[in-house]
Amino acid sequence: MSIDVIFLGLDGVLFDTETAHLAACNAAFAGAGLSLCWDARALRHAVATHGYARAIDGALPPTMPARDRKRAADMVADKHREFHHAIVTAPPKALPAALALIDAAIADGCKICILTDLPAATASALLSNAFGTDVNSRFTVVTGGASFDAPAATGPYARALHAIGVQASDAIAIDAGAPALLAAESAGLWTVTIAPARHGADVVRPRQFITYDALRELHASPYSHLAPSPSPAPAAAPRKLAA
Repeated sequence: MSIDVIFLGLDGVLFDTETAHLAACNAAFAGAGLSLCWDARALRHAVATHGYARAIDGALPPTMPARDRKRAADMVADKHREFHHAIVTAPPKALPAALALIDAAIADGCKICILTDLPAATASALLSNAFGTDVNSRFTVVTGGASFDAPAATGPYARALHAIGVQASDAIAIDAGAPALLAAESAGLWTVTIAPARHGADVVRPRQFITYDALRELHASPYSHLAPSPSPAPAAAPRKLAA
């Protein structure tokens, strides 16, 4: 069983952006005249459902009157602007563990792709600052502003795999956001989560999240954190793997 493609998220995977997202959310709340102020635990709780890029949705009711929708949309837009300004003003460096995984995977002939629901301009700024002109040589596909709510057959993972010519069963997605992981799993990819919220809101995710050798072992293993078993897992068994 081979790994032909690895899809990486940006938030919490390639970059440590939690502090910037937290500040951006609180700035958006203040700009909207709300007294709400999140701490890291509250942000991680929202990320567990909505991911980092859309974390602010965790402060919004699931349904709202039409008159409140524009205000909510403006608050989301403010959050994106605040976050973009933060990463342009103080660009984060790529995490060493992620860089080591990328280098080892490329050396083994594996393709690396970026799929994120961050706005395209923000994703471009993060990658350009960290990799410069090497972005095109390191990453086969880079997609910002991805919609993880799209049907699996036409969603961002399916489109990227079709463009590369790789089967979903030979691809792995590593992300810290629930929407991306669920979309990848629905598309038939193996998934590895490194979200701290998955193990409890007070648990801090280690920076050394996974190595390429460990990833290959996980990909070939019959075990799953959802249903561990000493025998090979049947085809319908859950395939999500925790780092």
